[in-house]
Parts: sequence; C-alpha cells; structure tokens
Amino acid sequence: MKKLWQRFDFTLIDLLAAVVFIVITAVFNWKIAVVEFSVLIVLFALRFVYQKAVKEKILFKVKAVEETFDYKTGKAFSSLTVACVVVYEDGEILWFNDTFRDQFSITPKTPAQNLKVLLKRDKLDRVLEGRGFKVRIGNHYYAVYSNEIELENEKNYLLYFFDETELRLTEKEYYETRPSVMLAVIDNADEIYQEFKESACTAILSALEQMVEDWVTSFGGLCRKFSSDRMLILVEERSLQKMIADKFSILDRVRAFTFDGKETDLTLSIGVGKEESFADSNNSARQALDMAQSRGGDQVAIRHEAQYRFYGGVSGGFERKKNKSKARLIAKTISELIVESENVLIMGHRFSDYDAIGSAIGLHAIATHFGKRTHIVIDRETTLSTPMVKQFERAREKEIFVSPERAATLITEETLLFVVDTHKKDFTEAPGLLSKGCKTVVIDHHRKSVDYIENAVVFYHSPTASSASEMVTELAQYLDKKPVLDQPSAQALFAGIMLDTRNFVIRTGVRTFEAAAYLRSRAANTVEAKKLFSNDMDVFRHRNQIIDAAARFEEHFAISVTEAQIPNLRLITSQAADEMLNIDGIHASFVLFRLGEQMNISARSYGEVNVQLIMEALGGGGHQTMAACQLSGVSAEQALQMLHDAIRQYTEK
Repeated sequence: MKKLWQRFDFTLIDLLAAVVFIVITAVFNWKIAVVEFSVLIVLFALRFVYQKAVKEKILFKVKAVEETFDYKTGKAFSSLTVACVVVYEDGEILWFNDTFRDQFSITPKTPAQNLKVLLKRDKLDRVLEGRGFKVRIGNHYYAVYSNEIELENEKNYLLYFFDETELRLTEKEYYETRPSVMLAVIDNADEIYQEFKESACTAILSALEQMVEDWVTSFGGLCRKFSSDRMLILVEERSLQKMIADKFSILDRVRAFTFDGKETDLTLSIGVGKEESFADSNNSARQALDMAQSRGGDQVAIRHEAQYRFYGGVSGGFERKKNKSKARLIAKTISELIVESENVLIMGHRFSDYDAIGSAIGLHAIATHFGKRTHIVIDRETTLSTPMVKQFERAREKEIFVSPERAATLITEETLLFVVDTHKKDFTEAPGLLSKGCKTVVIDHHRKSVDYIENAVVFYHSPTASSASEMVTELAQYLDKKPVLDQPSAQALFAGIMLDTRNFVIRTGVRTFEAAAYLRSRAANTVEAKKLFSNDMDVFRHRNQIIDAAARFEEHFAISVTEAQIPNLRLITSQAADEMLNIDGIHASFVLFRLGEQMNISARSYGEVNVQLIMEALGGGGHQTMAACQLSGVSAEQALQMLHDAIRQYTEK
C-alpha cells in the first residue's frame, strides 16, 4: 500500500471524475457530498506534503552527489555533460539532469517515466547490480553504470549514461577496414593444354582472370596476377563479409565456365588470411590455400588465429597431375627414415577398416624388407577388419598385430611411427603414441581437416587418391629394385582398394588401376580378396532390416534409423548405407545407430553429394563419398533433426 500510495498520481481526469461524483451525491444527500469533498481536500493536502517530501529527498540526494563532484569539476551535478538519472528499484524515474533530458527527450509530461522504456528488463537488472552494460538507444551507443543511494532505508540508484557513439563508430570503422590477404589459384590449369590449343588456353586463363578480377572489384577489392594461374587479392573486412554473404559465387562461375561450348573442368581455390600484419596474413593465406587444395580444391578456406572456416567444396575436386618424381622422392625419404629407425610401428584410425589395415600391412612388408622389427597397432575389440587380420596372421608365424597398450611399451624416441588412412590426431587408433617424441609419417587420402598431425616429418597427402592402400602401393614400386611386397601383403592392399572404391566403381583414376595392376603382378588373388567381404546370414538379415526402414528425405537422400543392439553393428550399418545408394534417385545415404552413449551416423554417396561437408557440420569428417560422425548426449530423434538441418544447410549452398 505504501508503494501504491507513493506511485499514485492524480490527473485531470481523476479530479473531474471525483467532482462529478460529488455533485451527483449532493443531489441526493448533501451531507455525504460534504464528506466526500472533505476527503478529496485531505487527499490533495497529503499528496502535496508527500510530493514536497519526495522532492526534498531527491534534492538531498542530488546535493550529496553534487558535493562529490564539486572539488573536481566545480560544476553543479545537474549541469554535468554526462546524462544522469535517479530511479527506484523498479526503474521508475525520480529525477534526471539536463543532459539526460536533451539526449532522450524525456520530460515530466512524456509517457516514458520508467527506464524500462529505454532499457530492457534484463539490462536494467544488470545495470542496477553494478555490472554495467553497453546498449544502443536509437542511433547512439551508451555505456551505462550505476551507484546505489540509500536514504531512509530505501534503495535508489543513480545511473550514468556515457555516450560512446563516436568511439563505437570509430571502432566499427577500424574493424571493417582491416585488410585480408587472399591467394587464388586456378586448379589444374596445366591440364587444359591437353584439351585445347595453346592460343585457346591463353584465352581461357585470361577470361578466368578477368572474371575473378571483376568479381573482386565489385566488392571494392584489389586483384593482381603474379603467375599464369595465381592471383593476389586484398580486401577489407567489410568486403570479405559481403563475399561470405555472396557465398563466394565466383566458385560457381569458374566451375561453369565453358569455351566454345566445351567445358573446361577448371575450378578455383582461394586461401584467406586474417591476421594483425600483412606478413602474418600472407602466411595464413598460404596455409589456408594449402588446406583448401588438400581438401580437393574448388573451395575457399579462411584462416584466422589458427582456426579455419570453409566455403564451397561441393564438387568432386580436381585430380592433381600425376607426379612420379614426387612419389619417388617420398619413397626415398621414407626408406631412409626406416633404415635410421630402431623399430617401426604402424597404426590406422579407430574402427579400422580394410583400407587402414591393408595399407598398414603393405607398410609392414616395406619395413620388414629393410630388416626392421615392425608391428601394427590394432584394437581387436573395435576393428572392422577381423577377417583380414586373421587371414594375414595365418600367413605369418611371428607376432604382427599388437594392442595400443603393448605398442606403448615398444615405442622409443628412435621408433618410426606410421599413421595411415587418417591424419586426425584424435581419430588414430592410439593417440597417446603421437606424444612419445618419435618421428611420425602420415599417409592419407581423406580431405584435410583442421586438427591434422602437424609435427609429421613426412605428410604424404593425396585427396584424389582412391585409398591409402593405393598410395602405399605406389610407394612400394619405387622403394627398391627388388619387389618389396609378397602375396599376402599385395592381397591385403588389393582388398583395401576394393573397399574404398566399392569394387572399382567410385573415385577410380589412372593411378588406381596402375596400382591394381601392380598388385595383380605380385600375385594378389582377387577371388580371395572378394571373400573378405562375405557376411554370415545374421549380418545379411540385419542389414536388410536397416535398408527396409529407410525413408526418403528432400527427394535425393535416404535415411535409416536403428536402435538395434547387435554384434558388428558398425560394419552392418556401413554396408547398409552402401546398399541404399542402389535405390533409384538416391544421391546420398545415411544410417543412424546407437553405440553406448553416442548416436553415430554413417554416410555414403557416389560423389554427387559431398557427405564430408554434411558430416563436418555435425562435428565429423571423412571423404566426399564416405564420412561419419558421432553425437554425444542426444536422442535418435534429436540426431535425426540435426542431420536434416545439416542436409538443408548443404543443399542451400
């Protein structure tokens, strides 16, 4: 009631209403009317006394605040250039100075008598708690702070509004004009000389250069060519943000470019560096460009403070020109590292498949060829390659495969550690081995991720290779004049290539068939390799149940969800995802399944859809046609919705 009385204000309407009622009452009973009139007079008197008391309180508070400023400024508090206002706990305005009145056009006659009109409730609470707050009101920016003033056991607050508009606009202009360095490269520009005449090639590259320059100029940037297929681009931050909003449409234009009605099959890769200095930005741009091309090209990679963002990358990527001299150089380096080492350890990724184990077996043959004690690190409980492991163990009498725990006792600073079929630190079979201080060699064909193994002495990476087994086979041909692969090793490598190419259907190139031909010359048995992919009746039945539960999404995507807890579930779901691609009109397939506390997604495609980008949006990764991810703490319904959102995000690019 006290607060109600303090907040109550008589208005002209209130007064007129009271007078009307008194007159009506007087018509029927003048005595009651006299009483009502007396009460009205008393109320006015009490209100006058109260208002005078409140005014004195406010003046007392203002005077107290004025005294704190007098010795510094010599000016009255009410004439401070900082906007000030006194409010109750609920934000009702008691008093404000001239600056506040001028800046916010607040007067006693305006309806905005509560500060919540200017500040939201949560912001007002933060200010009154003394934490301060930055807020935009109209076209102005303010930093708001408060002091608590207590009088007669009642809390009131003095708020200061510091106008930071000019500072904020200057800050905004500073960040929007920060320069970024961009390096653009036409992927495989040399390849067009095999398809077109030299004069036509010159015209094509010139047209693409003009296309890129016009695109950059439209955003206010600067573009300069420093070689036949490379350009240096400088843009301000505001221009870069517009390019991002434009989704780097230049990628689509270059990809769709034709000459005399014939497709050129050229793409563009761009690396962007955003650092404090031009030198650091240029260095980041180079690393970003390398990352973009390592992921298959036809995309933009932005690097800022060691973090990457990617745009584009929806095509199948470009296949680099085969460079046998580079393969020979890497083979020579690897052979020297093996000879210098004390022993060799080889590991693939978690849930190792035939490609990981097949390439590891191939490297085992290479290392033993040089007389080194060699072991393959494997978790027998989670591997998907048990048939291959057992087949190879039958062909050997000594210990070949060791557990991660056993490997930790074998590794020394003189050990050479090979990582195959992955380059991600946390996805290796035994991540702890990477921190033991030994030399590391990475051999992988997956598109490069940001959490790659950085300290490798050799990082042999080829995203256009069909498999890690293909890359190891290629190296084996250049290591020694004598063949280094025996029949069991060649057969394991052949099975690895079969898995990742789905029996030589996808991602196969000249290099793939050359590797397969070499393995056949080393007595690889195709029939025995095919038998490794055989399944028992239960696996076949469960796989068909998962396929039967599949449903179309967005016309070209097939998705199946299973909560079944059965043996070999990871293997069964990956096979089901492969089989679902045989459905007419399906470009990508996904199987969601639960293992322990995690929801897992196995993704497959024939290349029309880049499932790696979809899985990366969910925290996973992989290759363009084969990827996966793990989601913790979510239900099957939530995981399905997250997948739907990721697919929609991908299709909108």
